Amino acid sequence: MRDALISDDLNAVDRYFLQFGARNPTVVWNPEGNQLEDERLQRLSSYWRGKANGKDAAPVASIDPTDMRFVLGYLMLLDVIEGGFDFRYRLYGTMISQRFGRDVTGTTVREFGDKEYIVNFFLGAYQAVMERRQPLLTVHYPKKASETASWTRLILPLKSENNEIARLLVGQIPGEWRPRPHGAEAPAF
Repeated sequence: MRDALISDDLNAVDRYFLQFGARNPTVVWNPEGNQLEDERLQRLSSYWRGKANGKDAAPVASIDPTDMRFVLGYLMLLDVIEGGFDFRYRLYGTMISQRFGRDVTGTTVREFGDKEYIVNFFLGAYQAVMERRQPLLTVHYPKKASETASWTRLILPLKSENNEIARLLVGQIPGEWRPRPHGAEAPAF
């Protein structure tokens, strides 16, 4: 997944999702403001670009959550582990937790515990952002059993003082609610 995303091979990404019976995601590198339909993600992109100051990543130290109150409940901060082998959720926004049904703050993406295909997509997307050092917009569409019709995520790289991507700032907006069949458990993705 990482290599397909890095090379922008959307056919490979689509084939991957289709083999699991899932709808193919939307993937856009360096999204422009008009490609970000949600105003909170537009503002987050502007905030990050201002902090990046024309560079390929914003410094970790420049990010202040109090500046992002407009999107705070929809933010994730992920720490890079072992050069991108995994990522730990330092922050998992309250609105995301509420929609997802649990707070995964402190866990890693590999410990996420959801469907393997979506975990591989998340890992690949995060690793690709580290490699390309560019913002990535993804929209994925959970299978019908999920209460959320879609998840829109803007992934932004943050660099350490030694210029390595050390953290990812992610705005994640859930789509419309879908009614869950009576008695069914809630798979989130």
